[in-house]
Parts: sequence; structure tokens; C-alpha cells
Amino acid sequence: MKILTRFLKSAVAAFVLCAGLAAFAQDERYSQIPDGAALVMNLNLNKLYSSPTFKAVAESGDVLGIRDDLKAIPWNKAGTLPDPVIVYAPEMGESYAILVGTDKTPDELFNDIGKKNHAVSEKKGTRQRIILKEPHRNRKTNRQELRNAGEILFLSPKTVAYGRKKNPLDLAFFSTSPLPAAEFTMIQNAPAEAVAVGILRRFPVAAADDPTGLSALVNSGDFIVSEYEPGAASLVLNMNCKGEKEAQLAARRAKSFLQITLVSLFALDKNLFKELNSSYTATSSGNKAKLEVKLPKATLDKVRSYYLMEQALTSAAGIAVDIIGAAIK
Repeated sequence: MKILTRFLKSAVAAFVLCAGLAAFAQDERYSQIPDGAALVMNLNLNKLYSSPTFKAVAESGDVLGIRDDLKAIPWNKAGTLPDPVIVYAPEMGESYAILVGTDKTPDELFNDIGKKNHAVSEKKGTRQRIILKEPHRNRKTNRQELRNAGEILFLSPKTVAYGRKKNPLDLAFFSTSPLPAAEFTMIQNAPAEAVAVGILRRFPVAAADDPTGLSALVNSGDFIVSEYEPGAASLVLNMNCKGEKEAQLAARRAKSFLQITLVSLFALDKNLFKELNSSYTATSSGNKAKLEVKLPKATLDKVRSYYLMEQALTSAAGIAVDIIGAAIK
């Protein structure tokens, strides 16, 4: 039941997040993103959590996990939560790194982390690395040991890469290249109304795990998440395809994928499904495909209510299963 709850949260959160994507002007500087990065996305947590429009996203398990990870470290002297830039690296499976701005020196950050995190500070070339450790009981020896829980790597005086447990910080573009710090600055300069800005350097879904076949058609893309008016969200997802025919096919498949997603999520509410299914268009021009969505406040409010209802029903079902299980025992 926990898996089902997480799926419902993640699926609806992903849809609402996509509903907030808006057009993002191409910038040739983003072609410098290293080959190891599949997706670079700046997530404005303060905007996300303060905006009622994206409440369902803010409550999702995945976003909460990122925020909890960030809250574990006192990144700045003001004690505020920084907006992370998330870098996904497909070579590392599900791993990702978070680029975070800081106004602390390596020594200050190391001292502020304190004994609670069992931190170890070391030099790696010209860069400072802080390794976080957590207590772990060795099953073979039954002894308490410390194992790596994550690490922080200073990329520049104001930018660090933060990886938790499975992390890609040993990839070449973090250990040898100065580019991530520059990209961090550029992405941070996104419009103030943006909730998220992202660049697909390489389509991040492996062909074997992509039932839509989009990964074989799309080379790259870009997006911004924002409100086009208070409480309303718009989407323009740009996809740079391998050719004109591929762009036409990508537009059709993106539309079909959205229809299937909407059916799976909102089939119980036929009126809401109809509203959502008429809210988007998919077009192509040359080698570019575009998916556009506009959701007015009234529709998003219904999506949010539906999400919260499903959440409550799933939680209630989980409690019922636990009670029945306890009774059987």
C-alpha cells in the first residue's frame, strides 16, 4: 500500500508539475553541459511551497525528499533553504547530484555540520570535499560502524555539489570540469516567476524503459515551470528531434502519452478528464516538436482536490489493511 501511495503521489505531482511548464528561450551556452548530465533542472523550492498552484507538487514524496535532504545541512549563514539545481546522471542509475549555492567557506560549513553528521573533511586536488557518515550496524560482526551517507564537493567558492548515498560526484564533469558552477549561475538567472527551469541535454529515458519511443526521436529539450496568471499554469515543452519526420512522430506520441496518463489518473472523474484532455496541443515544425498545455485556476483546483481525495482514500485503505492484518495475527 505504501508503494501505491507513493505512485499516486508521484504520478499526480508529475502531471501538475508538467502542467506548469512554459517556454524557455534557447541559449547556446547550455550546449556546454557535460556529456554526463542527462537533465539539469533548477527547482525553486521557496516558490513551489509558497504557491497554492503547485501545492500538490510540494506535497509529493519526491519533492519532500529533496527538501529534507537539503534541510539536513546549514548551507548559509541566514539559515534559509537554498534552491537546488538537480543534475541527473544516467550512468549512475537513479542517482543525482544537487548543486547548491553557499556563502560559507569549506571550513565554516564543515564546522557547522558538526559531530551529528560524523563529517570528514579532505582535499581532492584543488577542491575541498566533505564526506558525511552515518552509524550502521555490521550484520556479520554485530558492531556499530560508520558508512558513507553522502558527500559535499566545493566546485567554486559559492557553489557545491551535494550527493546522498548513491551519488554521481565522482563523474568526470564534477571532478575535473569547472562547467557546473557556471551553469549553476546561468540557471539561477531564470525569471523570478519560474518554479523550475530545465534543460534536457540528452533524453534521460533509456530506450528499453521507454514505451512511447520518444527517447529514439528526441535529442534535447528545454522548459520552465511558472504561472501564466495567479493560480493558473501553462506548459510549452520544446523537443529538438533528429529530423522532421521524427518531430511529427514525437508530437503524436507525446499527445498519446498524455492521454494515457490522464485516463490512468482521472478516469473516475469523467468531467475532469474531459477538461484536462482538451487543455493541450502537440505540434511540430521542422525538426522541433512542441507540447503546450494551459490549465486555468478552476481546473487546477479540481486536480488538487482530486489528488487530495485519492491521497485520503489510499491512506484510509492502508489503515484498513493494517487493522485487518493485525486482527489476523
